[in-house]
Amino acid sequence: MTIDRPTLHRALDSSLAYACSYPAGALQLSNHLPMTLTALWQLGAPADALEPQLQRATRRLVPLAADSPEGEAARRYARDIELNGLPAVLAVELPGLLQAAETAAFHGLIRLAYALSAQHTGESAHALAAWSTARTSLGEHLPAGLGQPGASIAATLEALRGRSELSFQPPAGTTITSDLQACAALPGFEAAVSGPQAPGDDALTLDALAEASLAVYLASRDFTALHLVTACHAWRLVEPWSGLDEIESRAARRGLWRAWLAAWLSIGRPVPDFAAVHAGRADEADWRAALPTLASTPDEHRIKLAWTALDEWRHRGWPGYARVLPSREASA
Repeated sequence: MTIDRPTLHRALDSSLAYACSYPAGALQLSNHLPMTLTALWQLGAPADALEPQLQRATRRLVPLAADSPEGEAARRYARDIELNGLPAVLAVELPGLLQAAETAAFHGLIRLAYALSAQHTGESAHALAAWSTARTSLGEHLPAGLGQPGASIAATLEALRGRSELSFQPPAGTTITSDLQACAALPGFEAAVSGPQAPGDDALTLDALAEASLAVYLASRDFTALHLVTACHAWRLVEPWSGLDEIESRAARRGLWRAWLAAWLSIGRPVPDFAAVHAGRADEADWRAALPTLASTPDEHRIKLAWTALDEWRHRGWPGYARVLPSREASA
């Protein structure tokens, strides 16, 4: 028997007891439990796949303190949702939050996308709380209409690979967030984001950013690149709730491009493999074949990436999404 929605919702109810981050040595890492539970449900995992994830969480995560900023924000959002409805709350909150999609290595954005897909009101409130209380942006809000019309992402990345001032070697023991912040401070970074040689609004479509994300991940198999793939998927699910008009949406994607570019610089500017995105074939059977491995793995990122890939493949049809699966990695 596969996970049904009531079973998922009971597991998500349990997950609300934990804070959005937890200590791992000197670092603070994001709580992936609600996202992992939702991804397993979306993948059609068996009902007994949820309990091991919950058990592992009790050994790692920390309780959410009711009087913490996150706890207080979660209660406030829950009250607002009860009084005004989730669509109204999202329309108020998302225009500002989408200007900081990079918060917590994109996990605020990703967690909200998963909560919306699960249709779990409590988790939606907690996801908004996690995002808003940790909100961190790489810069000020950027308007639409910047960059050079006709300059593609691919051409821009190729040009930027030759810029010595944008080279970056991360020190040991850093997080994705600190690496993004360091790259945003590099000379020439802002010009690459919004200057005359940057991609124009016509190039910064969500399809183009998603394609570049998958191309970079398939070329590098890098952990930060994985977050670009999952972040673009999450943006597609979340932005329609924001009420942004076309001009506002273009401006918001400029901010997403800034975070995307910082992430790409932080991993050494790998050459994207655009051919791999569109080569070969994919089928629902690819995900079914990978499901036993995914249902039993403790690797939360692998589970999340698999559902992202499935949902993006269903939306865009690019066969390269199947290359992220455990059953396809060896032959990729």
